[in-house]
Amino acid sequence: MIFPMDVSKEESRQAVEPQFLSQAFTSGAKLRIGQMNKTEYEGTIRDIGRYEINLEVNGTVITLLKQEIAYLTSPLPLLVLPPRQHDEDAADTSTGRPNIQQEFLDKAIKDNQLLTLYLINGQRFKAYLEAYDSFTLLLKEGGRQHLYYKHAITTINR
Repeated sequence: MIFPMDVSKEESRQAVEPQFLSQAFTSGAKLRIGQMNKTEYEGTIRDIGRYEINLEVNGTVITLLKQEIAYLTSPLPLLVLPPRQHDEDAADTSTGRPNIQQEFLDKAIKDNQLLTLYLINGQRFKAYLEAYDSFTLLLKEGGRQHLYYKHAITTINR
């Protein structure tokens, strides 16, 4: 049984990726990991590095570079996030211009909008956004939680 990790409001503003990976590692959750070249693996995390993840697949440990990973999917939610408050600080203070990405993502969370993501490799995915950080989006579809790397996404539609 996987027990979702409760995340405080302060933690939810920090990086989502390390929390997701740490909880997957600690719980021993079996993840599906999709790479940019459409190769998929299913296994459990054995080690987490800054730039790579060691995954045990059928008794063999393989190293996957994070830059080659498009997404990680957990069959059950690993993180339970509090409702995100709208950031009044959605402007770039150095230029005074709005942070368009942050405004778009905050609205998607606030309005619980179904998003369609298009990946570099041509795949399409529909889900609801739960949280995001500088490098990843945490999405929910069905009962599954998905961590998508922004470097694998070309377009997001709502």
